[in-house]
Amino acid sequence: MKKRTKFILAIVAGAAILIQLIPSGRPSNNPVSGKDIASSVEVPASVYTLLKNACFDCHSQSSRFPWYSYVAPVSWLVASDINKAREQLDFSYWGDLSLKDKIKMLDDISEEVSEKEMPLESYKLMHPSARLTDEECEIIVEWTESVSEKLME
Repeated sequence: MKKRTKFILAIVAGAAILIQLIPSGRPSNNPVSGKDIASSVEVPASVYTLLKNACFDCHSQSSRFPWYSYVAPVSWLVASDINKAREQLDFSYWGDLSLKDKIKMLDDISEEVSEKEMPLESYKLMHPSARLTDEECEIIVEWTESVSEKLME
């Protein structure tokens, strides 16, 4: 190998090691008992499993962090995605939402799932269990509509 190639590889390897020192901003999990969605509304086991597999890693305080979420620069992307997702919807704090916000969130969930906007494609690549079939999407949509109707009564 040429000296120049070895030098470039050493620089790249050094940079890869150094970026590991930059904090990712990965959020911690802080679940609060009694505020999660399952404590606030009726969630059938089948729906809960779908939500857990497709949504909870980003939209709850029960995020699982696989090995690659600890390696920069992927760790930065994972942290950013989770932080943004929790700002939009956090199933762990469902009980803190107003009635109006719950109905809006249910409508948003229905829309995002039926239009295949959620879960994100990048998430589904690494998490096969998050790949919702058309039937599973319909189960979630029907559940959101049912809960919305009950909340509006």
